[in-house]
Amino acid sequence: MKKSISTAMSRENIARVMEILTTTPQTLATLSQDFTPQTQSQPLRTGDRSFIELVAHILNCDDRTTECIYEALLLKEPLFANIHVEREWGKLLRYEQFEAAELLAYFRVRRTALVRVLNELTPAQWGRVIREEGKERKESVYWRARGQALHEAEHLSQIATRFGTVKPSSA
Repeated sequence: MKKSISTAMSRENIARVMEILTTTPQTLATLSQDFTPQTQSQPLRTGDRSFIELVAHILNCDDRTTECIYEALLLKEPLFANIHVEREWGKLLRYEQFEAAELLAYFRVRRTALVRVLNELTPAQWGRVIREEGKERKESVYWRARGQALHEAEHLSQIATRFGTVKPSSA
C-alpha cells in the first residue's frame, strides 16, 4: 500500500490519521457482515489470514501502539520494550481464539478511548516521543498513530478487496 499520509506532522495529516483511526472499528464491523460464523475463521485466500486472524492481528498491533502512545504522553521519553507484536504479544493474548463479535466490541471500546485521548492533544503532545529498545530513532505520538492508521487501512483494503463490497477510508 502506498503510504499516502506524509511523515510530516501537520493539522491536515493528523486529521487524516484520526479519520482512519476513528472509522476502523465500524468499517471492520461492516466488513464482518460478509462472513458467516463458519467463514470468519477461513483464510481470505490461500495462504492469507482469516477474518478473525486479521482482527486479532490489528488488535495486537493496536495494543502495542496504544500502550506506546500513552507512555509517551505520561512519561518523558520512556523506553518502550521491544516485544514482537505477533510472536510474543499475540502468543500471550491469543485474540484469535475469541469470536469476531467479541473482538469487534473490545476493539471499539479500546479505540474510543484512544480517539478521545488523541482528540485532546496539543501539537506539542503529538510530538512527544518514546525510545524503543534496539532503535536509535525516537518516535513521536504522531509517528506511531500514523503507522497504526496506515497499517489498519491496508488490512481493511485487503478484506474489502476479497469481497469487492465495502471500501474503507483511503489513506
